[in-house]
Amino acid sequence: MCGICGAIALNEGPVDRRGVAAMAEAIVHRGPDAGGFLEAPGVVAGIRRLRVIDLATGDQPIANEDGTVEVVFNGEIYNHVELRRDLSARGHRFRTRSDTEVLVHLWEERGVEMVGALDGMFAFCIVDRARRQTFLARDALGIKPLFVRTVGGALAFASEVRALLRYPAPPPTIDPVRLIDLVALQYVPGRKTLWTEIEKLPPGHALHVVSGTVREIRWFALPQAGDGPDGTARASVADLDGAARRLGELLKASVAAQSVADVPLGVFLSGGLDSTGIAALLARGAPGQVRSYSVGFADAAAHDERAFAQAASRAIGTAHREMVVSAEEVAALLPAAIEHLAEPVLDPALLPTWLLSRFARQEVTVALSGEGADELFGGYKRHSLQERLGWLRAVPALGAAARAGRRAGLLPHRVGQALEALGTSDPVRNHLEWSQTIARSLTGTLFDEGLVASFTRDAEAAFAPYFAARPDALGARLAADLSEWLPHDLLAKVDRASMAFSLEARVPYLARDVVAFAATLPDGLKIRGGQTKLVLRRALAGIVPREILLRDKHGFDLPLDSWIRGPLRERAREALSASSLRAWPGLDARAVEALLQGHLAGEQDFGLPLFNLLSVSLFLARWGQ
Repeated sequence: MCGICGAIALNEGPVDRRGVAAMAEAIVHRGPDAGGFLEAPGVVAGIRRLRVIDLATGDQPIANEDGTVEVVFNGEIYNHVELRRDLSARGHRFRTRSDTEVLVHLWEERGVEMVGALDGMFAFCIVDRARRQTFLARDALGIKPLFVRTVGGALAFASEVRALLRYPAPPPTIDPVRLIDLVALQYVPGRKTLWTEIEKLPPGHALHVVSGTVREIRWFALPQAGDGPDGTARASVADLDGAARRLGELLKASVAAQSVADVPLGVFLSGGLDSTGIAALLARGAPGQVRSYSVGFADAAAHDERAFAQAASRAIGTAHREMVVSAEEVAALLPAAIEHLAEPVLDPALLPTWLLSRFARQEVTVALSGEGADELFGGYKRHSLQERLGWLRAVPALGAAARAGRRAGLLPHRVGQALEALGTSDPVRNHLEWSQTIARSLTGTLFDEGLVASFTRDAEAAFAPYFAARPDALGARLAADLSEWLPHDLLAKVDRASMAFSLEARVPYLARDVVAFAATLPDGLKIRGGQTKLVLRRALAGIVPREILLRDKHGFDLPLDSWIRGPLRERAREALSASSLRAWPGLDARAVEALLQGHLAGEQDFGLPLFNLLSVSLFLARWGQ
C-alpha cells in the first residue's frame, strides 16, 4: 500500500519535478517506509511506499529487465503469484518477490489489456520509454483512489486531492453545486469532485497517453444481471443452497489471498454479519490467533456494538482489543481531520474509523474490513423497504403529502424522507431520494433553487445508466450503490482514515471473483420476504454465531443528535452562524439557524444534516477562497 503522484506532459514542455516532489511530500503518511521517483521524457512520477510484501527488494519504482518499462504502484495484486508463474514461463525474469513487478511484465505482454488480468486493489502509472507511452489505471471497484488535474500543459495525478493542491498551479475553485452533493449525499457522484478543476479517474477506467494525446479506456463494467460469471449459467432463485456453497468457496479463497503479508495482519470486527464473516474465515485459515479490533461510544449504548464484537470474538477465538470513543474526542478531531484531508468530513463514521485505525496500527500494518457486502448482496434497509412497500408509489400525492408533513414537523425527518422516496415513481429520482442523507424537501429549504436544480440534474445523470436495462429491479439499485456510494463514500472513507496512519485496509468481499458471482445472482437470492443478504447469511451459516447471523443490519451510526446538543454545540453555533455562512454561496443562513434551533430544542433529530453543514462550514473557513 502506498501513495503515488506525478505529472505527464501533454505538449513538448518539461514536467515540474519540484512540483511532483512537493506532491510526494504531502502523502508521506501513505508510505513512510521508502520513496522514489520515476523520470522519463515528459513524465515524472513519485511514490511513497508502505512495505507490506517483499520488505527487502520491493521498493519502487520497479522496471523490467532492460529498464524500458517502469511503474509506480499503490495497492495489492492478490493473484500476483499465478501471474508471475505464467510470465516466467514466457521468459520474463523477476528480480524481486514484489507483486508490483508483475505489472511491468504484464504490460510487455498485453499492453492496455493487462488490467483485465488483475485481481486486486490498485492505482498505478506505467511508463514505456521505448514506445513513449504512459498508462494510468484504477481498480475495478475504486478501492484505491486516483485524482487528476490538467494544468499548465500537463496531466497531474495523485492518490489524494491534498497532494494535487501542492502542484504548482492556480488554486482550484470550489463548485457550489458540489457542496450540495456533499451535504445531501455525503459524496460527489461520478467523476467530479468538490473542486471544479479536479476529477476522479472513475473506477474501472484507465488513461492511455501517447504523444500528448489522452485516451480514456473503460476496462471494467459490472456483469449484467442476466448473465452468469465467466459464461456459466445464472443461478435460479430456487438454488439458494448451491449459490451459498459457491459463494462460501469464493469468500474462503478471497480471504486466504488477502491475508498474505510480510507484516502483522488483523481484522476490523464490528460485531455485524459482514466483518464477523471475514474474521471467522480468516481465523479458520490463519496459522496463529487472529487479532481483531473494534470501537465503541461512551454514553451512547444504542450506538455501541462492542457487546456483539465481543461475542463474535469469543466464538471465533480472536485476540480482541477495543477502544471507546468519547464525544469530546470526536469534537476535537473534526477540525484536525478536515485539515489533513483538505476536504470536509461528510461521512461522520470516518472519525471513529480514523481513531480505530490509529489504535490498530499500534500492532498491525494490514487490516481486513467488511466493506462491499451490503452493496453486493442487498444489505440496506432501504432496499428491503422498497421491495416490500414499493406499491405505495401508486398512492396519489404520497410524495407531496410526505413533504408537507415533514415541513410542518408532523413527520420525523427520516420517516418523511422514506415516504417521499416511496411516493416517487421514476426509478432514477426514486434512487436519488432514497440515497440522500437529507430529504429532497429539506434540501430545497436550505439551498438556492437553481443550485438544487443543478444538483438534481447532475445526480440523476450519474444514476440513470444503472437503471436503463431494468428500471425497477433490485439489481439496478445495487449496481448504482456499487458504482457510486461504495467507491465515493465508503471506500474513500476507509482509505483516507486508514492511510492517515499508514495502515493498509483490505476488502475481501470485493475480490474479482466474488463481485462477478454476486453481480449476476437473481434478486430473490439477495432479498426475500424482508430478509436481507439472504445468500450471504446462508453461506456464512455454521461459521458465524447464530445471534450475529440473524441480526438486522446495524449501520455504523453515531450519536450525532446528542453530540450536536453536547460537545459540538458551541462549535455548531459558531460555524453555522450567519456571519460564518457568508462564505457559502447559495445557502440560506436563516433556514440553517431554524434547523439548528429546532434540533437543540429537541423538536426533531437533525443531527446528520447539521453535522454535514458544520463540517462543510469548517472546511470553507479553512480552504474557501
